[in-house]
Amino acid sequence: MTTAPTTAPDPLTAFADPDWLAGDRTEVYRTLRDDFPVLQAGPTRIVSRHADAETVLRDPAGRMQAPGTDLPAWFPAGPAARRLRANMVQTDGEVHRRLRGIVAPLFTARRSEELRTAAAAEVAAELDRILVDGQPFDAVAEFAARIPRGVLRLLIGMPDEDWALMSDTQVEFLMIFSPFPLEPAQQARLDQVSQFYFDYFDGFLGRTTRPTPLVERLLVAESEGRLSHDEVLSLMHTVLDAGFETTRTSLGNLVEYLAARPELLQAARRDPATRVGIREELLRLRAPVQVANRIPVEDVVTSDGSVLPAGEQVLVVVGAANTDERAFPDPYRMDPDRPNASRHLAFGMGLHHCLGAPLARIQLAETLAGLADRVSAIDLDGEAERHPSLIFPSLTSLPVRFGAR
Repeated sequence: MTTAPTTAPDPLTAFADPDWLAGDRTEVYRTLRDDFPVLQAGPTRIVSRHADAETVLRDPAGRMQAPGTDLPAWFPAGPAARRLRANMVQTDGEVHRRLRGIVAPLFTARRSEELRTAAAAEVAAELDRILVDGQPFDAVAEFAARIPRGVLRLLIGMPDEDWALMSDTQVEFLMIFSPFPLEPAQQARLDQVSQFYFDYFDGFLGRTTRPTPLVERLLVAESEGRLSHDEVLSLMHTVLDAGFETTRTSLGNLVEYLAARPELLQAARRDPATRVGIREELLRLRAPVQVANRIPVEDVVTSDGSVLPAGEQVLVVVGAANTDERAFPDPYRMDPDRPNASRHLAFGMGLHHCLGAPLARIQLAETLAGLADRVSAIDLDGEAERHPSLIFPSLTSLPVRFGAR
């Protein structure tokens, strides 16, 4: 057993290269898995094989913050720190269980299924609007970013006129998940955006006369002393953040993939049974969250015999794990019949498994169904552009043309 992971400069150089962050990650991910399954960057360990990723993410004792803390040591006081301390997906222990327990009943598979009609209706409305045969449009701004509105209207009650304001700032908010210290200008902007969301949702609650079941549940919990006001506002934003950002990313990825692989659209049209496999393979190959952070509280032994020391940060490269040939033979081939496709890690695992996974799957399924039933072809009409982020490399622009059936 070795306790000193191998170090190598190339993958770490790539992690800081905007061109790589916005481009093809295949070779670096393969190099990580094959040559540096546990790579050290200062005190941080980076794991990339599926078996090791599963071990770290499933660990019930794994934490988001170091033991005895509720913030990274480098994180300065300010609005973003307030937001992080109340952010369900970045909290640990009793705080995480309390926050998750309050909203979890509204995100079961059964409750999510009740929102399928709203998801399908939004897809239909967007296709009605844009299906002018041959006319180009941006599939991110004018399609993928709009579809989550149908579900989020019912969950939060946010009016459509506020939508652009929200979507314009969401990418900047994602800096709160950075595993490394931010530049001063980035931290200042994150504080501004965090305060914006506190103010927006506080004002929204003051204007709301008929709160949704989710908002009503949060307000009751606050009145009973089970939530602070910061936690109410943060949970509302968390639902928006998770329900919008990862869904927008996955829907943009879906359109891009179908444009590149027209036979998949044909297969989904010809045989609706293939749609589940296409959806799961898309999540495996294009996970909206490419890197997850954990801190083990006990030493973890990896598949190559290395040790992830207790108390040290571990970055799980989800995108690399999802394309590990040790778990998925011929991993870069999208195979709708792949028997273990759902073993992907796109929604995480363990205590921090994504609460919205059933709802995300429904929205992907309804979008794929709408495209298969109503679109004859998807053609690229220019270069796609992607956000150069290690964790959230979402499409920012995807010029396409849809052919109407």
